Amino acid sequence: MEWSRGAWSETNACFHSFFCKDKRYSLICTTDPLKTCIFAKNLTIIQFNNIPPFLDSSFVSSVIEEYISSFDFMADKLVYNFVSQEELYEMNTKFLSHSTHTDIITFDYTHDQSLRAEFFISQWAVERSAEEESQSVENECLRVLIHGALHCIGYNDSSRRRNDNAKFRRSFY
Repeated sequence: MEWSRGAWSETNACFHSFFCKDKRYSLICTTDPLKTCIFAKNLTIIQFNNIPPFLDSSFVSSVIEEYISSFDFMADKLVYNFVSQEELYEMNTKFLSHSTHTDIITFDYTHDQSLRAEFFISQWAVERSAEEESQSVENECLRVLIHGALHCIGYNDSSRRRNDNAKFRRSFY
């Protein structure tokens, strides 16, 4: 479990947040004994839609969070959507003007060190890449999910040096 704290002296309040698995819990309390108030909220910070049955969402979430934190970033809200080959091809054409298949498209809303993004992943492309790279589908899928997060951290496929570094970091897992 990881804890962080903050305080606002002008309001005599303090803020605590902690993570447990893929949930963030926040507590806000006043230090004035006459106005004691505690607020707790459970926030899902990594969400998976149509996740393939071979992936364990709790395990994948913990790996992604650990990896992101190695760059001094924090997952604020990450949504991973697994879509069909056709859907991702259409999105690639519409939003990126690429008439090719791809494994992941990232819509990055990151602010400062707090990652917010929506990802669209083609299981078909992941399976194809796994075969080409002689990897298991599970390992290749995890690499693709981390690849999407690396885009939010600032690693961009269009930059040669960063692309080489991103390939190296993707290979880490």
